[in-house]
Amino acid sequence: MKMNKRRIVAAGFLVLSLIASCFISGCSMSPGGESEGESKTAADDGQIKVGFSVQDISNPSWSDMYSHMEAKAEELGIQITLSDCKADPSKQIESLENFISGGYDVIVVHSFDAESATSTLKRAKEKGIKIISFDTYLEESDCYYGLDNYEIGKQIAKNASEFIDATFSDGVCEIGVCNYPLNQVCLDRAEGIRDGLAEYAPNAEIVAEAQAGYTDEGIEVGENFMQAHPNMKVIVGIDDAGLLGVYESLKGVGKEKDKDMGMFGIDALSEAMKLISEDTVFRSTIHLDLNTVGEQMVQTASDLMEGKDVEKKNYFPMNTITIDNVAEYMK
Repeated sequence: MKMNKRRIVAAGFLVLSLIASCFISGCSMSPGGESEGESKTAADDGQIKVGFSVQDISNPSWSDMYSHMEAKAEELGIQITLSDCKADPSKQIESLENFISGGYDVIVVHSFDAESATSTLKRAKEKGIKIISFDTYLEESDCYYGLDNYEIGKQIAKNASEFIDATFSDGVCEIGVCNYPLNQVCLDRAEGIRDGLAEYAPNAEIVAEAQAGYTDEGIEVGENFMQAHPNMKVIVGIDDAGLLGVYESLKGVGKEKDKDMGMFGIDALSEAMKLISEDTVFRSTIHLDLNTVGEQMVQTASDLMEGKDVEKKNYFPMNTITIDNVAEYMK
């Protein structure tokens, strides 16, 4: 019994000594069980860690793009992590904080606006983290991938105006606009749409605007548009997803094939292109090739960590898809 007690006491002293040593050396444990000094970063094991903070991954175009980012990351031996902000700006700040504390080397941020994440991203830069901004330009970014969303709005309006000119001899018709006022990108697009319609279709009139960035929103908006404005002939949107919901509403009242109606969006979603190919009221969309953009952003993350020079601003190509060329893109 005396021997057992001595062993217990000795073991206790050993544990206390290890704990004391840990405190003296400044060791602290992360929530995952690893010490902070053991976090896996490009600096200690050669693997680059990339975090992608996206506004809402339920958007099909962004979801498809991320799948290509994952494939490219696997090809390059990069660890990539998705943080879905679920259309909540406050969640984005939290996701950026997690990337900073998690020892990430590069953050790809799909910001809600240019101001919301500024202070957080400045702290990331101070820690040596590289920033790639997607869709919304940020001064803190090392590299930007996006487009002039005001100009993309004008292009959507131009596509609609060509249909208006061909369909209505006097250019007179009622228009509905599907907007999404929760981020700067879509605000810029909506402004471009309004200004473009005023320029390219001066005799047409916007009679209604409503938030419809997602399909479920579009279904309700489409029903409201048709009830309040039964003579509405043109509907434009800041993306395809919302318009697909509007289309379901039009289909519900038998208007999906009306020759004097037209819908015009952007993103080239497969569902939208299918409807265009079937000669429905979904007349055109705009292809941005986001899948390739996603791959390029991952490659840029690698290049930045290797100290290579990268292009500061990179703009998406814009290609309008109609029934005349949709088969090429559907391949």
